[in-house]
Parts: sequence; C-alpha cells; structure tokens
Amino acid sequence: MTVISVAPAAAAPPGDDNPPRDDLDRYPLAAGLYEGVYGSLTPQTPNFWGYWLYFKTPGGWSCGLAPNGGPIGCDMVPADAPPGTNQTFADAAHPAGYRQSSTATFTRDVPVLPAGQRVQTLGASCAIDDTGAVHCQTQGNHGFILSAGHGVLW
Repeated sequence: MTVISVAPAAAAPPGDDNPPRDDLDRYPLAAGLYEGVYGSLTPQTPNFWGYWLYFKTPGGWSCGLAPNGGPIGCDMVPADAPPGTNQTFADAAHPAGYRQSSTATFTRDVPVLPAGQRVQTLGASCAIDDTGAVHCQTQGNHGFILSAGHGVLW
C-alpha cells in the first residue's frame, strides 16, 4: 500500500492557523508620476483593462489586481513553490495558491511600483515593502506575501 501525503504549498508557521496581520494601509498610495499609470483607480477614470490595476515589482515580477473580490496575483512564484507552478493567485472565494498557467494573466507593460508604496482598487490592495517583497490582499481575507525565496499564502 502506498500512502501519498500532500502538504500546503506554503503556510504560516506551525501551529498558526491565522493569516498574518498585514496592514497595507501603512504604505502610501502610489502618486505623482505613478498616479493612474497602473490602471484605473476610480469608475470616473476607466481604462482599457476594465478597472484592473497592474504593476511590476523592483525585482521584475508582474502582478495585478481586480476590483470587487476579483483575482489578485503575480506571474511568478518564489523558490519554495511546488515545481511546475508559475503563478500566484487568490480571489475573494479562494485562498492564495500556486498554479501553472499558460497565460501571463498579470503581465502588462507598466512601470515598477516603488518600494514603500501601494496600489489599490475596490476591495483589493498590493504594496511593495522595503525588501522588495510584494504583499497583496483581497476580500475574503485572502492574500499572499512573496519574496524571491519564500511565499506566505492565506
């Protein structure tokens, strides 16, 4: 008899079933030169992406977020993600996870979001911390923190 055990792709520290308390409001909204170039921030200024926001991280990863509980994600996974995966994804109905995608869902020709700043749309936000890690959250208390070597998913 063969027993196969499947562990979560990434998790909080052992014994911690709660997602991290990640207050993205501590990061100021990207403004000035960056205001509006990532996509639409309000219904009064729609863009051709249908209210999605996109950005690149200082490390070159491409990420995006949709309003109203829609998907958040990045077309990248950290080194500790399962082999064969290339995308990090979450939405209001599903906790974050890694998956394989033949489509670069979150990649657009947009500027780098500087460290210490955030973008947000209705119900979702993402920020880049001082180490270059990307933090994203959406409705349903789902989100992720990604660095080159490690990911935390909830």
